[in-house]
Amino acid sequence: MTDRLLVCGLGSGMDRSLTELRSPRRELVVVTDHPTDRARAAADVLIVCDPNDAVAVLTELSAAGIDRIDGVFSLGADNPPVISTLARRFGCPGLPLETALDCTLKDRRLRILRAAGLDLPRFATAESVGEAVRAVADIGLPAVLKPSDQTGSLGVLKAGTAGQVRGLAEEALRLSPGGRIVVEEFLEGTEHTLAAFMVDGELHRFGFADREYGRKEEFAPHFFEGGDTLPSRLTAEQIEEVTDVVRRGARALRLDPAVINTDILRTRDGRVILLEITCRLTGARIATEVMRLATGVDPLPNVVRLALGRPLEPAELVPRHSRAAVQRFLPADGGVVEWVGDPRDVARRAGVHDVFWGLDLRPGAVVPSYRGGADVLAGVIAHAPDAGEAEAIAERALNALPLRFKTGSP
Repeated sequence: MTDRLLVCGLGSGMDRSLTELRSPRRELVVVTDHPTDRARAAADVLIVCDPNDAVAVLTELSAAGIDRIDGVFSLGADNPPVISTLARRFGCPGLPLETALDCTLKDRRLRILRAAGLDLPRFATAESVGEAVRAVADIGLPAVLKPSDQTGSLGVLKAGTAGQVRGLAEEALRLSPGGRIVVEEFLEGTEHTLAAFMVDGELHRFGFADREYGRKEEFAPHFFEGGDTLPSRLTAEQIEEVTDVVRRGARALRLDPAVINTDILRTRDGRVILLEITCRLTGARIATEVMRLATGVDPLPNVVRLALGRPLEPAELVPRHSRAAVQRFLPADGGVVEWVGDPRDVARRAGVHDVFWGLDLRPGAVVPSYRGGADVLAGVIAHAPDAGEAEAIAERALNALPLRFKTGSP
């Protein structure tokens, strides 16, 4: 019988991986609120609705006559509770809803990790501006305020002075559907992404990248992440230390079996802080393209196996080569577009895997000022024998983008 796979939610640029999921032995159902030509071409059934709304997804599946699903996952979309709800509804493999909520809701995740003895920043929760002000006074400045129930960097704000706290708390609370925010101690260091599978208590790491934060606070109080770099600058011993912390976090949250995405901070004095850990594939093309360029490892076959309840193939997660790969972003920083060309002209350069726009750009388009991770103007993925060369290729590609703003714009 043909396996019917449901891909519910596509992270930024992840529609490029849909064609790799096609198979004569498989029917591919895709749910997205941003249908692209790639999604239309790859999907056997394309459903347009909010992949973060389980009720809407179930309603649209029913309307399409789909009453059987054999496996469900997202491609980099941060919606584990919806994936768990769908898995339970259709009786296919998946984590319990409570487990998905534990790793998605920041306050719940922090409490579980603290109870398990992991090193964490000092934190508190707040449901009002007054509570947030008191939490910052207790934790100290600088502090980070973030909606407990939002994903990515939406609403993540740094308070550097007492005078900023009230306004930033109002903004973070406004962006929280549940009206609950987390206030955390601000820590400095290097940040990293570890991608892995957790099966039968064993963590199978298939990617490890350094996050690029050279312009992290340029758009304060918002944070800007400039991309990812492989291989990591950490030593093998340091990477193993980070891996051990992720393993402990995954076990504490009962993420098994699961594909795991993380954000890890390594402080200047060697502390390893698990800032984020969730049960989804690393998005923004990192796991599926950037890490794959660097190591030759394709995680998608094992993502499908996990979704269908079949055994993991660890041999497929062993690196086949080692080379440098980077992804770099340009932030949107306001302005009005005067002229825009085809970024594929730049992508033809040696060492450039892809160049892409992060926004819908056309003459006359008003580009917003940067307010979070979704406000990316453009990006590039590049590769080379070493990281310095790959970074230089990426920088040259971004400098050559076919884009011009009107006079007085950036």
